[in-house]
Amino acid sequence: MQIYLYVLPVAFLVAYSQLVVKWRSSSILLNPQSNLMDKLIVYFSDPWIVSAYLAALLGSFAWLLVVTKLPLSIGFPIYIGVTFLLVIMGSWLFLGEDISAMKLLAVCFIFIGVTLGGMK
Repeated sequence: MQIYLYVLPVAFLVAYSQLVVKWRSSSILLNPQSNLMDKLIVYFSDPWIVSAYLAALLGSFAWLLVVTKLPLSIGFPIYIGVTFLLVIMGSWLFLGEDISAMKLLAVCFIFIGVTLGGMK
């Protein structure tokens, strides 16, 4: 259980980052003919996108602390699995994305794997 206390903050920060970037990049209307620099200026002047990248950076620093406490062979798969679960659920709840029966089955298998992987 202690493993999850280390991994969950990192997973939440990364999932937040992914969900916000998807949300904002989908909702900011840009001229398709805008050049790359103009698009980057619009994206990086959006406070939500900036917060998403700051969360990802903070998650990276938090991950440095996690790997000092856990074996990488345990921490990394749990981190990836939990992050995957959070992004799937967040994209359904906050972005209105569909979840198919096959995706739900995959989420169940990942949850089982993460649970088993966290056991000693």
